[in-house]
Amino acid sequence: MKKRDFVKGLILLPLSAKAGILDVFKPPKKSNLPPEGKFTPVNGLFIVDISGTPKQAYFYQKHIERYKLKINGKVENPISLTYEEIKKLPFKIHSQVFECVSNPPGGDKIGKIKVKGVPFSEIFKLVKPNKNVIDIVFKSFDNYSTSVEYEYALEYDPVIVYEINYDENGKVLKKLPADHGFPLRVICPDKWGYKSAKWIKEITFVDFDYKGYWEKRGWSDRAKYKIDYF
Repeated sequence: MKKRDFVKGLILLPLSAKAGILDVFKPPKKSNLPPEGKFTPVNGLFIVDISGTPKQAYFYQKHIERYKLKINGKVENPISLTYEEIKKLPFKIHSQVFECVSNPPGGDKIGKIKVKGVPFSEIFKLVKPNKNVIDIVFKSFDNYSTSVEYEYALEYDPVIVYEINYDENGKVLKKLPADHGFPLRVICPDKWGYKSAKWIKEITFVDFDYKGYWEKRGWSDRAKYKIDYF
């Protein structure tokens, strides 16, 4: 059963109390993860967003030929890619534990997923970022935004995802459902879930420390998640 959490406006702590707290969160219990070698089917994966699934996700399910992902900012070669052009780029299959920062110990806002998409190492080849880039910003159709450090992306190679596992064995990969980010979302290894933005419309390379939706509200900008489940 899918569960949707409308989290906008629910966090009431003062900013001074929240800043940096995510870097020291206690690890959740492992019991809510699938057994070794198994994955959480997408229809059982938790859903968190700020205002529900945007109408653009449903529109592009019917008119995907009209979708374009803009990649711009401090780069030598800004580009705009269609969904089919993205799917023709070199891809990788990536597996990781995926968890919402609001998940309590033993909670169900956690899963182990397998995804298919374009690694950022391929995007770097296309756009050629400038030497002064600091952050990579993700902007979504629901007006959500977040960012990751450029140095992080070089090391961890996040994935621009267009397919996710539909089965527990991770053998059936299909396009993202609307409420999980269709047409595209990003998956960021070793970071809490709020860095893995859904419904991406634009990726911008910037030369400053960008603060997104939750970061402006006092949550950790790094959102480090270092828990070894494998």
